[in-house]
Parts: sequence; C-alpha cells; structure tokens
Amino acid sequence: MVRQAARLFACAGCALVVVLTGCASVSHTPGAGGDVDRLNNALTADDVQFVRAVVESRTVDPNQRIATAGYSDGAPLLAIAARAASLEVIRYLISSGADPNARTPVGETPLMLAAFFFDETEQASNRAYERHEKAVRLLVSAGADVNNLPYHYTPLAYAAYQGNDRVVRYLIERGARVDGDARDGGAYVNTPLMMAAIQGHETIVRRLLAAGADADVRVFGGHTAAELAAKYQHRELAQLLLCAQRQYGVASFGPHCRQRLGYDPRERQSAADK
Repeated sequence: MVRQAARLFACAGCALVVVLTGCASVSHTPGAGGDVDRLNNALTADDVQFVRAVVESRTVDPNQRIATAGYSDGAPLLAIAARAASLEVIRYLISSGADPNARTPVGETPLMLAAFFFDETEQASNRAYERHEKAVRLLVSAGADVNNLPYHYTPLAYAAYQGNDRVVRYLIERGARVDGDARDGGAYVNTPLMMAAIQGHETIVRRLLAAGADADVRVFGGHTAAELAAKYQHRELAQLLLCAQRQYGVASFGPHCRQRLGYDPRERQSAADK
C-alpha cells in the first residue's frame, strides 16, 4: 500500500504538492480505543476484521475522524482507507453508513485520494493503479461526488496531475466537469488541464481537450495551461496547448495546429460561438 500522503493547494495559479511520509506520528484520540496507531494500521493494511470489531463495539463511529499521517487535525476513516485503496475496509465502512463525500480539513474527498494515489510497490509494473482504480469505482458506486465544492480541486484534477489515464477517462464518463468550476474563462484553482500540463502528461491533455476542456481558462492572477506547461519545461506540450487556445489557434496557428491537434481549431471556434 501507499505509505505517503499528498495534498494540492491553490497558490496564485500554481500547484503546490506537499508530500508527507507515512511514518509521521499520530496522536491518540478519545473514542478510538486509545490506539489510533493501531486503527490507522488497520485502515491502511485493509484489516477489515479489526475495523469491523471497533465499529461494531461502538468504540469508533464509521464517520469518525482520526489523526493520521498528513492530517494531524484528523481525517475521515473512509478517506484514510481510500488513500491506501483498502478495498475490504472501504466496502465495510460504506455498508456501515460512512459518508462517501466526507472531506479532510483541506477539502479532499475519499474519491480524490483514491484518484491520486497508487501502490508504490507495483510502480514498475502496469498494476500500480489497479487497486486504487477499484477504490474509485467503489466510491462512485456508493454515491461519491465526481466533482467537489466550489473553489476546490476535484477528483479529475488529482487524477490528471498523477497521469492516471484510466481514472481520468472513467471520471469523465461519469460526468466529471473537465474544467472544474471555471467560469467565464477564469478559475480559482488549477483546472484538470492545468494539472496535467504541469506534469507534462500529453495523453491526459489530449483526452481532456477531446472532452471539451477549455485551454483559454486562466487562474485568476495566474497562468493558463499552456503557460504552466512552458513554466515546467514541457515545451512541446505548451505549443500543443497554445494551438488549443481559441484566441491563438484560429488567428495564427491554423494549419500547424490542425496537424498537432488532429482537428481544425477553426471548427472548435465555430462550435463555441454557436
């Protein structure tokens, strides 16, 4: 299972990833049987028998929050299990009434964490995301919101940043907004397209553009996706994103962009104007 936690914060149009190792100590919390460490271990190791025992004994409520690595102020049990893709624990907590949309102190949902993390022990194989993809599907089936509250990152943004193409595709199919809550060409936090651009994930960028993502969106006081790609030295991707911007693609880059994008940007402009 993953032994780290990550949080993405809005920062004047940039993304900041804070990585906290899983060996961070956690404090004991009343109501958790005096052993939060043991409960954390059970949640991350998919020890459903222990979790069931403490819930059924009413020592712990399915919607309880406990201190854990990365969240000293407490995180929902389901969020901790989702971060580790503890599938049996996730199923049990959901069946016991855990809220699939319970949020961490910084507004992350269990679905966001499942969409972001992967199994580091399988990083060299094509199975690294396998359990977390299953966790994503479990949570969505249980009613997890594929979007998020206004002015927050979304599950799609987290999956796009990580380059998880299967989850990106799944979330889009389930109605995730490709531009988050961007309105009138502006956004308060990085859109999924921006997150993919920061990391240089061209496959994800192309998938989002094909799904209708707006490359013209700019974070208020910050950057567009093309500018972020350039900032992080993804020059080819930056040019592709410039082509996808209606304000440039039609006037200046027509034939060149048609070849890069696989479609005529003038057609996109015409469709957008209707």
